[in-house]
Amino acid sequence: MLRFILKRVGFAILTLFLIITLTFFLISAAPGDPIASKVGQMPEQAQELIRARYGLDKPVGERYLIYMGNLLHGDFGESITYTGKQVNDIIAVNAPISAKIGIMALFFQIVLGILLGMVAGMNRGKVGDHVIRVCVVLAICIPSFVFAALLQYFIGFKWHLAPIFGWGSWKNYILPVTAYALGGIASYTKYMRSSTISVYGEDYIVTAKAKGCTKNQVLRKHVFRNSLIPIVTMTGPAIAGIFAGSFVLEQMFSIPGLGAYYMKSVTNSDYTVILGLTAFFAMMYVASLILVDIVYGFVDPRIRVAKTGKR
Repeated sequence: MLRFILKRVGFAILTLFLIITLTFFLISAAPGDPIASKVGQMPEQAQELIRARYGLDKPVGERYLIYMGNLLHGDFGESITYTGKQVNDIIAVNAPISAKIGIMALFFQIVLGILLGMVAGMNRGKVGDHVIRVCVVLAICIPSFVFAALLQYFIGFKWHLAPIFGWGSWKNYILPVTAYALGGIASYTKYMRSSTISVYGEDYIVTAKAKGCTKNQVLRKHVFRNSLIPIVTMTGPAIAGIFAGSFVLEQMFSIPGLGAYYMKSVTNSDYTVILGLTAFFAMMYVASLILVDIVYGFVDPRIRVAKTGKR
């Protein structure tokens, strides 16, 4: 297992290197001037000083080596749009805001998704199963920003039960968390239902029933644990996503998270912030995939045996 983890870490480092390198050169090749809005009508000499400050007067290859060297020391660079503001500070301040909403939404997604999925799977073909499946299809097909708009209109504007947008109060969590969670609940329910049906038809379930295990015992000891593999797979990338936030939803609800900051940096051609946040998101995503592989071994010992090659 240790060898497998080390191998995964090695591939993760290579993946991050390729992502950051590709992003750097794509941004460098993009049209436009990242400091055009800063220099305005400044004299040419002043413009050159600003370009020199951000290293834009150097060749692309040299800038790349400097950036990678700084990155190895944990320095994501300085924002071009917001003078004196480090990307590290942006992540430190804004990532927790996105994470708060993301963690709460992910909690409801996992808990409700598992419960609804198991209820539907254990009652396959019955009325409850059909109702859950219809709701799942609708929730998956409807984009989250549509849910957000409906929640803002009915819950916020018409019934005045929660603020439509803003940040600072616990009430500001209600609408974005709900809009964020609905699609995820549907996805978790769908996969948990399929997994439950598949596991419930396995031979060891029949054996457990033959030994006299009650339905609740079979469900608790055998079906639940062995049905969690798809949930673990989905949760890995979702964990990385809680730090990124939702670009659209954070804009709609005026939430000062990383998603909103990323959108602003794209609009302002703030290359340093774009690159820094992309590198941060990639690191979170790759780390979550490694975590998923480790959790696999605890959820299903058969996977741990297969990976170690032992019998």
